[in-house]
Amino acid sequence: MENRKDYHRAAIRQMGCPFYLYDERILFERIALVRRALPRIGVCFAMKAAPALAGVLKDRVDRLEVCSTGEYAICFGKEVTPEKILVSGVNKTEESLRWILDRLGERGCYTIESEQHFRLLDSLAAALGKKLSCYIRLSSGNQFGVDREELEHLCEKVIASPQLELVGIHYFSGTQKTIKRIEKELTELAEYGKKLQQQLGRKLSLEYGPGLSVNCFCKEQAGMDAEGISAAADAAILQEQADATAQLQELGRILEETRIREVFEEVTFEYGRFLAACCGFYFTKVADLKTTEGVNYAILDGGLHQITYFGSMAGMKLPFIDVMKEDAGDLETDPGRQDYLLAGSLCSANDVLVRKAALPELSIGDILRFSLAGAYCSTEGISLLLTRDLPALAVLLEDGSIKPLRGHMGTSMLNAPDLQDPLSVPYRY
Repeated sequence: MENRKDYHRAAIRQMGCPFYLYDERILFERIALVRRALPRIGVCFAMKAAPALAGVLKDRVDRLEVCSTGEYAICFGKEVTPEKILVSGVNKTEESLRWILDRLGERGCYTIESEQHFRLLDSLAAALGKKLSCYIRLSSGNQFGVDREELEHLCEKVIASPQLELVGIHYFSGTQKTIKRIEKELTELAEYGKKLQQQLGRKLSLEYGPGLSVNCFCKEQAGMDAEGISAAADAAILQEQADATAQLQELGRILEETRIREVFEEVTFEYGRFLAACCGFYFTKVADLKTTEGVNYAILDGGLHQITYFGSMAGMKLPFIDVMKEDAGDLETDPGRQDYLLAGSLCSANDVLVRKAALPELSIGDILRFSLAGAYCSTEGISLLLTRDLPALAVLLEDGSIKPLRGHMGTSMLNAPDLQDPLSVPYRY
């Protein structure tokens, strides 16, 4: 952990706050853990969790799921092997599919989530003279996919089409699920797979999103000194690894009991948060400090538009945070603790990252490091509000070097695209 903090201090000096940092070593360890626990199950990465990791992961996973032309463009630019791409998403249009087909063609897979999707893929494949591999998505009771009756109807239509090849079924019902719910879903999918095998006379493959949970919040901070808070943030990574191992062991048990690998030709599990959360960190600097009506406010150069956690309850829950001095490193002595409300720079009363965080006494210029911030945190925020710059983004490579992926990026041209000569402004404003 100490070596990691040395790397993080180097990243702070190189990148400048606010910024995101993905740690390759942690990410690769997570993938290796998944491979060891579930050796006969394919690994798919859901791009929406962390699009910046496409190039890092392309040689480590079996498949990447894209849900937009933008996500596909990232894969294309990062030279992801076309055979590894699954084109998913609830809104497929003729324009988007044609654009992707021109580049991907027969070498990837496509999901069908409606009769309209079938018609689009079938007609485009015929027009372009291509044979497309397809999964049909089974709905979990929401707007995604189709029900069983419609799925079976679409299976017949895909099989009858000379342009389409039926590969399997796709199922994803959400994230942060309990093992009990996953067990119920896999049991039902195993039974349904047997029924489809009898109806179709052959096995299908299964693409399934288990939605394993990641705990991003600290349960207890009261009574911790500065060293304890820092240790808790580091321990969060280790505890998350232990929780992940336990969940994977349970998942392995469920696979054995349901015998699902015997029901389906191939089984691939799709992960997003479970792969990416553990490897990401967000760094933001204390820009101002004040006490108003007894509340200590720390104003940060980041904000809610840059760091969000699933289930944070508007800042009521506490992520794993520790304090790093930009020049001096970690706190050598305990300066005492105070409760702080951590607010961002959006000039909105809603821009509250944490409503109560017991932290070492802060100074302007201190750096707050948020752990377990690798999934969705960099993409779910309201990035264009107040026309503030996007944070820098970097990867900590296995050899300890820092690879910048982007610098701080202005948004004035996005909010006012008709600007002819936008002012060149520093990102710290």
